[in-house]
Amino acid sequence: MFKSMIGSIVTKHMKKKLDGWTIKEDDITEILKEIRISLLDSDVNLLVVKNFIKAIRQKAVGFVISAGEEPENVLLKIIKDELIEILGKNQKPLKTDSKISKIMMVGLQGSGKTTTCAKIAYYYKNKHAKKPLLVGIDIYRPAAIEQLRVLAKEIDVDFFEKGTQNPVKTCDEAIEFANKNGNDLIIFDTAGRLQTNDELMDELKNVRNKVSPDEILMVVDAMSGQDIVNVATVFNDVLTLTGFVLTKLDNDVPAGAALSLISLLNLPIKLTGSGEKVGSLDIFYPERMADRILGLGDIMTLAEKASDVLDESRTKKSIGRMLAGKMDLEDLMYQMQQMSKMGSLGSVMKMLPNAPKINESQIGEAEDKMRKWNIMLSSMTLKERRNPLLFKKEPSRRLRVINGSGRKPDEFNKLLSEWEKSKKRMEEVGANIKKGKNPFSMFGGNKMF
Repeated sequence: MFKSMIGSIVTKHMKKKLDGWTIKEDDITEILKEIRISLLDSDVNLLVVKNFIKAIRQKAVGFVISAGEEPENVLLKIIKDELIEILGKNQKPLKTDSKISKIMMVGLQGSGKTTTCAKIAYYYKNKHAKKPLLVGIDIYRPAAIEQLRVLAKEIDVDFFEKGTQNPVKTCDEAIEFANKNGNDLIIFDTAGRLQTNDELMDELKNVRNKVSPDEILMVVDAMSGQDIVNVATVFNDVLTLTGFVLTKLDNDVPAGAALSLISLLNLPIKLTGSGEKVGSLDIFYPERMADRILGLGDIMTLAEKASDVLDESRTKKSIGRMLAGKMDLEDLMYQMQQMSKMGSLGSVMKMLPNAPKINESQIGEAEDKMRKWNIMLSSMTLKERRNPLLFKKEPSRRLRVINGSGRKPDEFNKLLSEWEKSKKRMEEVGANIKKGKNPFSMFGGNKMF
């Protein structure tokens, strides 16, 4: 999340026991200095940083640590509580309980607005049994309406557009269509621009007046710098926003916009997105985001993602085979497919507590390796994946898969070699579990596939 995880900064400086079990100014001066630099480097607004540091200092200095408590845990708790305060304390759900709920999506071009429209429709269709209608009224960006049409077809929801017709008239007709068609959620994909201008804002204001939306959400790219605060202020002044959707959180980005927007505009982040997949949308929970900022992971969100996409029965069966030393290439292929459903590897890693620090290039290499493996595995027959030893007994099979997948012989050999190592490791994990030992003690550290 931030260039230097706040949690690691605190841990580095607070390992020692404090004299008198009371936190003094000197104990946290260096910590607050490093946190301040980390936040500023991450494009958090200067005023927000000043207020944040001041609040931590006021709460920490003089705090008496009870016997048995670790100083670093005490300070982390103080910082986490202050982060939650800034991030909004409680999760703010979307208002979708009207007979026909209407969501107006706004934002600059490139923020992921159109894709987010589809993600919200997909989420409410599958999680809340809604019947969404996606309405394309971005008549300026080439192929914007067509992109929304393709996404609507992909997730099997209703779609409405009238080409380059006046967007206000299209909205009026879309609401009439929704009444007749039984749609109970309408999502309007409005026009974005490279920057705000009077023409854009007048059009959006006219759309708002016609639609009377339950929610006006601004989509914000997590990689945005401090300028996004000024842009959001303009949108809010004209439209009275109800909240934000923060996108592209799967990248290794500062995401300082999150803290700045909430603190300065006093508006909640309601949803977050990572990746291009329609299922990669999350409800924003302040406490979970605080944990991620502190480098503590987000196990709750990860568990929810897993329960949404995994076939519990088949997954248990596959893991059982792997722990029993019976892992084959079909198991490997299945596990990779399930992982991909949960989002990008980078976004999953960020949700793991104490995950090893892995840069974007390493994540890219791992994802590229998984892509190549999947191509080769897909080129095999089920019989071959279930019995990989066939490749040693019948070399012609190996040649057929290499040629059919378009990969190199050394890539194929690497796949089989790493499968054999993984099979052995999983068998050792299973054996340790049976003996009541730490199942991961033999690894000696974290290693990404």
